[in-house]
Amino acid sequence: MILQHKKYKYQLVYDRIKEQILSGNYQPHEKLLSKRKISEQFNVSINSVIVALDQLIVEGYLYSLERKGYFVEDITRYDNDKQEWSGLPEELKEHPEKRSHITSFSHMTTNLKRFPYNEWAKCEQKAFYEFRDDLAHLSHQQGPYAVRQTLAKHLNFKRGVRCEPEQIIFHSSSQGLMSQLLTLFDAATIALENPGYARYQTLIEQQRWHMLPVPLDEHGLDIHSVTDDVKLLYTTPAHQFPTGVIMPISRRFELLNWVNVPQERYIIEDDYDSEYKYETAHIPSLQSLDRSRRTVYMGTFSKTLFPGIRISYMVLPPELLKRYKERFSHLLSSCNTLNLYTLHYFIKDGYYQKHVTTMAAHFDEIRRKLIAELQRVFSKKLTLVDVPAGLHFIIRYETTATYDAILTRAAQENLELFSIKRFYLAPLDDDRCQFIIGFANLQLAEIPRAVQKLKVVLTI
Repeated sequence: MILQHKKYKYQLVYDRIKEQILSGNYQPHEKLLSKRKISEQFNVSINSVIVALDQLIVEGYLYSLERKGYFVEDITRYDNDKQEWSGLPEELKEHPEKRSHITSFSHMTTNLKRFPYNEWAKCEQKAFYEFRDDLAHLSHQQGPYAVRQTLAKHLNFKRGVRCEPEQIIFHSSSQGLMSQLLTLFDAATIALENPGYARYQTLIEQQRWHMLPVPLDEHGLDIHSVTDDVKLLYTTPAHQFPTGVIMPISRRFELLNWVNVPQERYIIEDDYDSEYKYETAHIPSLQSLDRSRRTVYMGTFSKTLFPGIRISYMVLPPELLKRYKERFSHLLSSCNTLNLYTLHYFIKDGYYQKHVTTMAAHFDEIRRKLIAELQRVFSKKLTLVDVPAGLHFIIRYETTATYDAILTRAAQENLELFSIKRFYLAPLDDDRCQFIIGFANLQLAEIPRAVQKLKVVLTI
């Protein structure tokens, strides 16, 4: 028998013998032909036969007895062996498409064209050289101590956050951090801003927590709508997501008074894009004002670097840190350790702050031109909720068209657009048509065309 095939010859011998065993042509403990006869039968070398037989032994199809030869194992038969693989159900299949150029007002994107690749690569090379021994081992569950130490200093300098490196936990996503945080308590009630970060809604329900959507007023989260049974309160005070409201100091003190009580309560402060402020100085974090040590501080590098970096973190108060170590010390770190060490040098060597400063100036220029163009094209029919912070703002447009009709038209015009309704945690009595205008991925030259597209979409 001459074998003509692209496979290696030993693989063909392996396949034929395995097929004969599984089809019942060989009985349990039956002896195979000698290696020489098998090689003659398949017209291959004895070495190829030996490799094939050894592989069948490793997988449990054969066993060998010294000086006696190779024998078939007594194999348990698989009842469904004849059943054909039917393929993946149609509803589970993905159909990736090549995206043509999309004009994007997404709040989730960032501008990679201005990312300092050379500086990042330099820090990565340095990290690989300086920490090569550490990279050869699994990292600490919370992330490498050196990186946590660098971040602790940075947060204290930039946001006034008071913490030790031991209090910082790195994770690949904010959702992962929130999931871990919820398990540190018995399920109770958590209050979230409405509209707010809707991605947490399903997570909260899966953890069997009760969610209380809290309405906003002109100062942010309305603390008077928070009920007594709330144990955790999630807020974005530096730049409320998605409305953009900056919480004034008086409301911040109201929140701190709410948490400073005998019963167990904690505030979760999400500082997701606090690095970007325009026309105003940075506002101290809520955590920096909290003397009761009841604030969990959360942040991410998705906005200042890029979403694909997958580095988020939280700073736990001491009491919650004790619980965290008891519950999660067995887990492996979910972050890329080399990326964390690269970030360590990126911050320590000054590249990070330089990058943020450069991008803040760029985004401010984009934001100003975009606002001016929107006001010129739409005149009084469009209202801007302009807050000089972050990478998005809200627009309100007078129209009788529905959100669905507008978003369908946006897709037809190749315009990425998100309505505020997407972030409702509970229905709100608001008949205004509102959209989030993200500008991080816009280029200056693109703005007039982007605004014209928006006008076509909104004036249906």
